[in-house]
Amino acid sequence: MQLKLDLHTHIWEAFNFQPVSLQIVEQVIAEVKSKGIDGIAITDHHNKDWAFQFCKIAEEHFPGQIIVIPGWEIEVRPPDSPFDEYQVTELFLDSGDIFRIYCHPGYYSPNIIIEENIHAIEIDNYIHNWHIRKQQVQKVADEYNLMTVQVSDAHNIENVGLRYTELNLDELYRRASGTPF
Repeated sequence: MQLKLDLHTHIWEAFNFQPVSLQIVEQVIAEVKSKGIDGIAITDHHNKDWAFQFCKIAEEHFPGQIIVIPGWEIEVRPPDSPFDEYQVTELFLDSGDIFRIYCHPGYYSPNIIIEENIHAIEIDNYIHNWHIRKQQVQKVADEYNLMTVQVSDAHNIENVGLRYTELNLDELYRRASGTPF
């Protein structure tokens, strides 16, 4: 089944780094539903615990309302090219696998270096579109068999869902587990 998912959001930051609460979860769920999407990945910078706490509250108080995938955004410095730092969102799937998305290609480094265990690359990012060279990104995606994703990269609640990717969750699980297509 095709779902509409925003796979790169900064919900903790959108709420000024407050502890997760029932009210925050309720507000996010309402926002996601108002945008007509099925769910989000919460990928705050260097903090996966907040996303897991959010998921626990959502599952307990709002089961089945939306899909929430916990994750985080981290920096990567390739050992062979340490000046080409880039960001990756890691989505922690309930299978125990990690789905990794190369974030906002072209920022910080203009080079796009695809290392092992990258499963997708952003081709459209509401916040960072100004530097994404879409033709180059599509070429890289084709060369490395990467899924291309569209994301909001929302740092405020109003931007959640302004970009999203239509996909089948099975594809995330297959790619993350290394299962051939």
